[in-house]
Amino acid sequence: YDEMSSISQIPLLKASNLEDGGTGAITDGTSFGSQEEVAACKSLRLVEKFAKCCAKEGNEVGINWTFSPVSDIDYNYLNPIMNIRTFGSDPELVKAYATAYMKAVQDQGMISCAKHFPGDGVDYRDQHLHPTVNSLSNSKWYETYGNIYKSLIDNGILSIMVAHILAPNVVKDYNDKSKDITLPGSLNRTLLKGVLRKRLNFNGLIVSDATI
Repeated sequence: YDEMSSISQIPLLKASNLEDGGTGAITDGTSFGSQEEVAACKSLRLVEKFAKCCAKEGNEVGINWTFSPVSDIDYNYLNPIMNIRTFGSDPELVKAYATAYMKAVQDQGMISCAKHFPGDGVDYRDQHLHPTVNSLSNSKWYETYGNIYKSLIDNGILSIMVAHILAPNVVKDYNDKSKDITLPGSLNRTLLKGVLRKRLNFNGLIVSDATI
């Protein structure tokens, strides 16, 4: 990082998954706990301490962008990657904790990136391996996932990670003639330019989770 920074004409973004403490950046960082473990304590103050631990230890090794918080909802216990990574199955708690985490991280001078838009945790499959589906109705999506992202956006989140997840009912409601209904969020103009940019008023950095 130091060598790359020394030859770059602009400051570099140095990212890490600071989801459970400083261990996301360095092997001997503090393992604070998973998001689910922190949420189980039902303490907003603890969530803020958790976020500060992630940000401060990341800052110490030059990380300035964390791919967290995980802002998904644990709706499906068969989902192979979401369960302990989320703040739980209550959308209001997820909203409160994800927003508090994001604000605490960004107060430490680090960019926070919420994931995985348009929302993981409904399907039973791993969207990193195969496109999955958020099958909630349009109204239910806006009450839950949409509400969480609106809170994060209204409170100043700087980046959002988009996943290989379809949200056909949300796309259809926004534009019933859109051909994007069969495309996952990472490739979906209606979800990104329409729902995320225009309807939810997000003007920050969008990054893809579909690296493969």
